[in-house]
Amino acid sequence: MFEAGLDQGAGLRRQTPKPLLRLVPVVRHGSGEAESRMLWQLAHALTDLDLPVAVLDIDSHETEDAPGLIELLQERCSLAEVLDETLPWPIVPAAVGWRELFRQGPLSDSSRQALRHWFGAYSVLLVYGTAERLGQALANTGVRPLVPVAPEPRPMLSAYQAMKTLIAQALLMPSVAIMVTQATETQVRKALQARKTLQNCFTRHIGCYLDSMTVKSFTDDEVAGRDIQMLALRLMENACSLGASSVSLLHRPTDEEVQLVRSH
Repeated sequence: MFEAGLDQGAGLRRQTPKPLLRLVPVVRHGSGEAESRMLWQLAHALTDLDLPVAVLDIDSHETEDAPGLIELLQERCSLAEVLDETLPWPIVPAAVGWRELFRQGPLSDSSRQALRHWFGAYSVLLVYGTAERLGQALANTGVRPLVPVAPEPRPMLSAYQAMKTLIAQALLMPSVAIMVTQATETQVRKALQARKTLQNCFTRHIGCYLDSMTVKSFTDDEVAGRDIQMLALRLMENACSLGASSVSLLHRPTDEEVQLVRSH
Protein backbone atom coordinates (compact mmCIF):
# COMPACT_ATOMS: atom_id res chain seq x y z
CA MET A 1 0.00 0.00 0.00
CA PHE A 2 3.03 2.24 0.31
CA GLU A 3 4.14 1.82 -3.31
CA ALA A 4 2.10 4.79 -4.52
CA GLY A 5 3.71 7.29 -2.20
CA LEU A 6 5.80 7.85 0.88
CA ASP A 7 2.82 8.93 2.98
CA GLN A 8 -0.67 10.31 2.58
CA GLY A 9 0.66 13.77 1.63
CA ALA A 10 3.35 12.67 -0.79
CA GLY A 11 1.08 12.75 -3.83
CA LEU A 12 -0.06 16.30 -3.06
CA ARG A 13 3.50 17.47 -2.54
CA ARG A 14 4.50 16.10 -5.94
CA GLN A 15 1.65 18.07 -7.52
CA THR A 16 2.55 21.35 -5.79
CA PRO A 17 3.91 23.72 -8.45
CA LYS A 18 7.48 24.91 -8.23
CA PRO A 19 8.09 28.57 -7.42
CA LEU A 20 7.51 30.87 -10.38
CA LEU A 21 9.91 33.60 -11.38
CA ARG A 22 8.04 36.67 -12.63
CA LEU A 23 9.49 39.61 -14.52
CA VAL A 24 8.18 43.10 -13.70
CA PRO A 25 9.49 45.91 -15.94
CA VAL A 26 9.82 49.42 -14.50
CA VAL A 27 10.42 52.24 -16.99
CA ARG A 28 13.09 54.87 -16.48
CA HIS A 29 12.40 58.19 -18.19
CA GLY A 30 13.41 61.79 -17.69
CA SER A 31 15.83 62.29 -14.80
CA GLY A 32 15.00 58.90 -13.28
CA GLU A 33 14.64 60.30 -9.77
CA ALA A 34 10.96 59.43 -9.25
CA GLU A 35 11.32 56.07 -10.97
CA SER A 36 14.29 54.93 -8.88
CA ARG A 37 12.49 55.96 -5.71
CA MET A 38 9.43 53.90 -6.60
CA LEU A 39 11.62 50.98 -7.69
CA TRP A 40 13.17 50.93 -4.22
CA GLN A 41 9.75 51.12 -2.55
CA LEU A 42 8.38 48.31 -4.71
CA ALA A 43 11.31 46.08 -3.83
CA HIS A 44 10.61 46.76 -0.14
CA ALA A 45 6.91 45.98 -0.56
CA LEU A 46 7.53 42.73 -2.43
CA THR A 47 10.07 41.63 0.15
CA ASP A 48 7.54 42.34 2.90
CA LEU A 49 5.15 40.03 1.03
CA ASP A 50 7.76 37.24 1.30
CA LEU A 51 8.59 37.50 -2.39
CA PRO A 52 12.39 37.52 -2.81
CA VAL A 53 13.44 40.24 -5.26
CA ALA A 54 16.35 40.79 -7.61
CA VAL A 55 16.84 43.94 -9.71
CA LEU A 56 18.35 44.10 -13.20
CA ASP A 57 19.45 47.61 -14.13
CA ILE A 58 19.62 47.38 -17.90
CA ASP A 59 20.85 50.96 -18.26
CA SER A 60 23.92 50.41 -16.06
CA HIS A 61 26.96 48.91 -17.74
CA GLU A 62 28.90 46.04 -16.27
CA THR A 63 32.53 46.82 -15.41
CA GLU A 64 35.53 44.96 -14.07
CA ASP A 65 34.83 46.39 -10.63
CA ALA A 66 31.08 45.85 -10.90
CA PRO A 67 30.42 42.61 -12.81
CA GLY A 68 26.87 41.84 -13.82
CA LEU A 69 24.63 40.02 -16.25
CA ILE A 70 27.11 39.61 -19.11
CA GLU A 71 29.63 37.95 -16.79
CA LEU A 72 26.90 35.58 -15.57
CA LEU A 73 25.81 34.69 -19.10
CA GLN A 74 29.41 34.02 -20.11
CA GLU A 75 29.95 32.10 -16.85
CA ARG A 76 32.93 34.26 -15.93
CA CYS A 77 31.68 34.62 -12.37
CA SER A 78 29.04 33.28 -10.01
CA LEU A 79 25.95 35.10 -8.78
CA ALA A 80 27.55 35.37 -5.34
CA GLU A 81 30.43 37.33 -6.89
CA VAL A 82 27.98 39.78 -8.48
CA LEU A 83 25.93 40.47 -5.36
CA ASP A 84 26.59 43.46 -3.11
CA GLU A 85 26.07 42.15 0.42
CA THR A 86 25.53 45.69 1.75
CA LEU A 87 22.21 45.92 -0.15
CA PRO A 88 18.95 44.32 1.01
CA TRP A 89 18.46 42.70 -2.43
CA PRO A 90 20.65 42.15 -5.50
CA ILE A 91 21.00 45.04 -7.96
CA VAL A 92 22.78 43.69 -11.03
CA PRO A 93 24.27 45.90 -13.79
CA ALA A 94 22.92 44.47 -17.00
CA ALA A 95 23.22 46.82 -20.00
CA VAL A 96 25.59 44.63 -22.05
CA GLY A 97 24.15 41.32 -20.89
CA TRP A 98 20.57 42.39 -21.63
CA ARG A 99 21.55 43.46 -25.16
CA GLU A 100 23.35 40.15 -25.70
CA LEU A 101 20.49 38.10 -24.27
CA PHE A 102 18.01 39.61 -26.73
CA ARG A 103 20.32 40.03 -29.71
CA GLN A 104 18.28 37.51 -31.72
CA GLY A 105 14.90 39.02 -30.87
CA PRO A 106 12.34 39.42 -28.07
CA LEU A 107 11.84 37.11 -25.11
CA SER A 108 12.12 33.45 -26.13
CA ASP A 109 12.42 30.06 -24.48
CA SER A 110 16.21 30.34 -24.43
CA SER A 111 16.26 33.80 -22.83
CA ARG A 112 13.64 32.70 -20.30
CA GLN A 113 15.79 29.71 -19.45
CA ALA A 114 18.90 31.86 -19.01
CA LEU A 115 17.12 34.22 -16.61
CA ARG A 116 15.64 31.30 -14.68
CA HIS A 117 19.04 29.69 -14.43
CA TRP A 118 20.63 32.67 -12.72
CA PHE A 119 17.68 34.15 -10.84
CA GLY A 120 15.51 31.10 -10.17
CA ALA A 121 15.97 31.45 -6.42
CA TYR A 122 13.93 34.68 -6.53
CA SER A 123 10.21 35.22 -6.99
CA VAL A 124 10.38 38.61 -8.74
CA LEU A 125 12.86 40.05 -11.22
CA LEU A 126 12.43 43.82 -11.37
CA VAL A 127 13.91 45.01 -14.66
CA TYR A 128 14.66 48.74 -14.67
CA GLY A 129 15.44 50.59 -17.88
CA THR A 130 14.29 52.81 -20.72
CA ALA A 131 11.15 52.12 -22.73
CA GLU A 132 13.29 51.40 -25.82
CA ARG A 133 15.38 48.70 -24.14
CA LEU A 134 12.45 47.12 -22.35
CA GLY A 135 10.26 47.21 -25.44
CA GLN A 136 12.81 45.56 -27.72
CA ALA A 137 13.14 42.62 -25.34
CA LEU A 138 9.53 42.23 -24.20
CA ALA A 139 7.59 43.03 -27.37
CA ASN A 140 4.24 41.23 -27.70
CA THR A 141 4.55 39.46 -24.35
CA GLY A 142 1.47 41.14 -22.88
CA VAL A 143 3.34 42.37 -19.81
CA ARG A 144 2.39 45.84 -18.55
CA PRO A 145 5.52 47.90 -17.81
CA LEU A 146 5.16 50.29 -14.89
CA VAL A 147 5.67 53.96 -15.68
CA PRO A 148 6.07 55.96 -12.45
CA VAL A 149 5.29 59.67 -12.88
CA ALA A 150 5.89 62.66 -10.64
CA PRO A 151 3.06 65.21 -11.12
CA GLU A 152 5.24 67.87 -12.73
CA PRO A 153 5.35 69.04 -16.38
CA ARG A 154 8.73 67.56 -17.41
CA PRO A 155 8.22 64.10 -15.86
CA MET A 156 4.73 63.97 -17.32
CA LEU A 157 6.06 64.75 -20.81
CA SER A 158 8.87 62.19 -20.64
CA ALA A 159 6.43 59.60 -19.25
CA TYR A 160 4.02 60.20 -22.12
CA GLN A 161 6.84 59.80 -24.65
CA ALA A 162 7.89 56.54 -22.97
CA MET A 163 4.31 55.24 -23.12
CA LYS A 164 4.09 56.04 -26.84
CA THR A 165 7.33 54.15 -27.40
CA LEU A 166 6.04 51.07 -25.58
CA ILE A 167 2.87 50.98 -27.65
CA ALA A 168 4.30 51.91 -31.05
CA GLN A 169 7.46 49.77 -30.93
CA ALA A 170 6.47 46.84 -28.73
CA LEU A 171 2.65 46.74 -28.57
CA LEU A 172 2.88 46.93 -24.77
CA MET A 173 0.23 48.75 -22.76
CA PRO A 174 1.76 50.56 -19.76
CA SER A 175 0.54 50.79 -16.20
CA VAL A 176 0.98 54.32 -14.86
CA ALA A 177 1.51 55.26 -11.23
CA ILE A 178 1.12 58.97 -10.48
CA MET A 179 3.16 59.63 -7.36
CA VAL A 180 1.87 61.67 -4.42
CA THR A 181 5.20 62.65 -2.89
CA GLN A 182 3.97 64.71 0.08
CA ALA A 183 1.09 64.22 2.52
CA THR A 184 -0.68 67.45 1.60
CA GLU A 185 -3.98 68.21 -0.12
CA THR A 186 -2.14 70.27 -2.70
CA GLN A 187 0.01 67.31 -3.74
CA VAL A 188 -3.01 65.00 -3.88
CA ARG A 189 -4.83 67.46 -6.16
CA LYS A 190 -1.75 67.79 -8.39
CA ALA A 191 -1.53 64.02 -8.72
CA LEU A 192 -5.21 63.68 -9.58
CA GLN A 193 -4.95 66.45 -12.17
CA ALA A 194 -1.83 64.87 -13.67
CA ARG A 195 -3.66 61.56 -13.96
CA LYS A 196 -6.59 63.22 -15.69
CA THR A 197 -4.29 65.09 -18.09
CA LEU A 198 -2.39 61.94 -19.09
CA GLN A 199 -5.63 60.01 -19.50
CA ASN A 200 -7.07 62.69 -21.79
CA CYS A 201 -3.89 62.79 -23.91
CA PHE A 202 -3.82 59.01 -24.12
CA THR A 203 -7.46 58.80 -25.19
CA ARG A 204 -7.22 61.66 -27.70
CA HIS A 205 -3.94 60.73 -29.40
CA ILE A 206 -3.66 56.96 -28.95
CA GLY A 207 -7.33 56.09 -28.77
CA CYS A 208 -7.42 53.74 -25.81
CA TYR A 209 -7.88 53.70 -22.04
CA LEU A 210 -4.86 54.37 -19.83
CA ASP A 211 -4.38 51.97 -16.91
CA SER A 212 -3.42 54.43 -14.17
CA MET A 213 -3.62 55.03 -10.45
CA THR A 214 -2.40 57.57 -7.91
CA VAL A 215 0.04 56.19 -5.36
CA LYS A 216 1.03 57.80 -2.09
CA SER A 217 4.78 57.34 -2.13
CA PHE A 218 5.97 59.53 0.72
CA THR A 219 8.02 57.64 3.27
CA ASP A 220 7.29 56.55 6.84
CA ASP A 221 3.54 56.56 6.39
CA GLU A 222 1.20 53.60 6.89
CA VAL A 223 -1.26 54.72 4.19
CA ALA A 224 1.53 55.24 1.68
CA GLY A 225 2.89 51.80 2.55
CA ARG A 226 -0.48 50.24 1.76
CA ASP A 227 -0.64 52.06 -1.57
CA ILE A 228 2.76 50.74 -2.61
CA GLN A 229 1.80 47.23 -1.51
CA MET A 230 -1.41 47.39 -3.55
CA LEU A 231 0.61 48.54 -6.56
CA ALA A 232 3.05 45.66 -6.06
CA LEU A 233 0.21 43.12 -6.03
CA ARG A 234 -1.32 44.69 -9.13
CA LEU A 235 2.00 44.47 -10.96
CA MET A 236 2.34 40.81 -10.02
CA GLU A 237 -1.02 40.11 -11.68
CA ASN A 238 0.29 41.60 -14.95
CA ALA A 239 3.86 40.32 -14.66
CA CYS A 240 5.59 38.22 -17.29
CA SER A 241 6.05 34.65 -16.11
CA LEU A 242 9.46 33.17 -16.78
CA GLY A 243 8.24 29.71 -15.82
CA ALA A 244 8.98 27.42 -12.93
CA SER A 245 12.43 27.84 -11.46
CA SER A 246 14.88 25.02 -10.97
CA VAL A 247 14.77 25.75 -7.24
CA SER A 248 12.08 23.77 -5.41
CA LEU A 249 11.12 24.55 -1.85
CA LEU A 250 9.89 20.97 -1.42
CA HIS A 251 11.98 18.23 0.12
CA ARG A 252 12.94 15.49 -2.34
CA PRO A 253 13.40 12.19 -0.49
CA THR A 254 16.58 10.23 -0.94
CA ASP A 255 16.59 6.60 -2.08
CA GLU A 256 17.41 5.58 1.49
CA GLU A 257 14.33 7.43 2.80
CA VAL A 258 12.13 5.74 0.21
CA GLN A 259 13.38 2.30 1.18
CA LEU A 260 12.94 3.06 4.86
CA VAL A 261 9.27 4.00 4.43
CA ARG A 262 8.53 1.05 2.19
CA SER A 263 10.10 -1.37 4.64
CA HIS A 264 7.57 -0.24 7.25
